[in-house]
Amino acid sequence: MTDLFREVEEDLRREQFSKLWEKYGTWVIGLAVAIVLVTAAVVGWRAWVHSAQVADSVAYDAAVKETADAAPAEAAEAFAALAAEMGGGYETLALLQEADRRLAAGEADAARAIYEKVANDDGVPGIMRGLAAIKAGLLVVDTASYEDMKARMAQLTSGQSPWRQNALELVALTAMRAGEWQEADIRVKEVIADPATPAGLRDRAHVMQALIAPHLPRAAAEGEAAPASGEPASAEETQSETQDAPASPAATE
Repeated sequence: MTDLFREVEEDLRREQFSKLWEKYGTWVIGLAVAIVLVTAAVVGWRAWVHSAQVADSVAYDAAVKETADAAPAEAAEAFAALAAEMGGGYETLALLQEADRRLAAGEADAARAIYEKVANDDGVPGIMRGLAAIKAGLLVVDTASYEDMKARMAQLTSGQSPWRQNALELVALTAMRAGEWQEADIRVKEVIADPATPAGLRDRAHVMQALIAPHLPRAAAEGEAAPASGEPASAEETQSETQDAPASPAATE
């Protein structure tokens, strides 16, 4: 009797499965095929991207070697052509190489334009954007206004960028040139207080701090309080010095 019930139950299950397959079988097959196709597409895309990155890496390394002894202008053109053929990180590296060569060739404006292009590209990794912003800032530090430099370096000085100390230095330099001595002092102290500041940059900050100090309000007030070297002492000061001075041997005798 138990076997009979089991056979009946199995027949009912097969019948239900057959009905479900007739109704949804096409969809199940289509879903399975879709999963296989998507998986294959993802794997193929990753393989293609890896292959392209390897090709870009080889081309970039070859360009670096080939232009090692080339004239700066010639090397700049080579990297410009390379950047036009690439994408992603190697395009950014090629652009920065082009900008460096333009600068070496005396084309400062062209170099600055490339640095600023990289610095303002949201698709470029932050560390590369920061490097480009610092290099562009160095080219305008002697001409840019304090407000302009603050705006240029805002994202670097307000965050945790590895270029933060360099950005603070540039802002401090333009503040000094603009006569904003207190602002310059604040920026320089931030550089000195940061334990991550490189030794060379910290040394420059100490020199800047010494140059800033005489222009701060406190230093000026102390300078006014001290008497001038050529000003005669008052009568009270003279009398006090006379009373405090030891008696001469003749007077003692």
